[in-house]
Amino acid sequence: MSSSYGVEELWYLAYGMRRLALAESARDTQGLQQLTDELVISHRHIDSIDYQLYAHDLQLKRGSDVRVVPLPPGGSARMR
Repeated sequence: MSSSYGVEELWYLAYGMRRLALAESARDTQGLQQLTDELVISHRHIDSIDYQLYAHDLQLKRGSDVRVVPLPPGGSARMR
C-alpha cells in the first residue's frame, strides 16, 4: 500500500465516503419515520383512553353508578 494517493484514487475514496454517508442518512431518516409513526399510534391510544375515562366520569357524575348515603353525625367524607 502506498503512502500517497493519486487524484483518481482520492476521488473514488471521497465518492465512496459520500455514498456511505447518504446511505446512513437514509437509514436514520427511515428510523426516525418509524419512531414518528409509533408516536402517532401511541397518541391515538392515549386519546382513546382519555375519551373512555371522560365518558366514565360523565356516567359517574350522572349518578348511575354512585349511591348517596347520609354521613353519620360528626362524620366526614373520608374513606376508611
